[in-house]
Amino acid sequence: MAEFVAGTAASLFARLFGSFLDRRRARLLVHRALLLPNGPECFFFNITNLSKGREIELTHVWLDTVPQIPVNNPARRLPVRLRPDQSWETWIEVSMVPPTLHPSVYDVGRARLSTAHVLKSSPNVDVPRSGAVPGDSMG
Repeated sequence: MAEFVAGTAASLFARLFGSFLDRRRARLLVHRALLLPNGPECFFFNITNLSKGREIELTHVWLDTVPQIPVNNPARRLPVRLRPDQSWETWIEVSMVPPTLHPSVYDVGRARLSTAHVLKSSPNVDVPRSGAVPGDSMG
């Protein structure tokens, strides 16, 4: 009997711990930069799938302001699916955001997953001086 109880507890722990490790996780970071080679200054929204073994689907990106400002970029169509550890980035031109909101853009960025989970942004403070934008041009 004691072996059965111990085995059942171990099995329950394995299932709970396994589901914890298999949960969908993602991160949203925002930074400001020039769109190279000679493009405008933009706010960039980088979404990374931090899940260990599950894909995520990104459906919306916006600034949670009044009124909300959607980040609808024709070069980065949504929805987009991200494999584990994959990142994807979109942007909005700085000129499309009222100047009074510029300082808060890093904290009011939002991204919605197909599960209805909403990610809240943080500033991306460790961005290389130049580089490619993650994700292909077709999303």
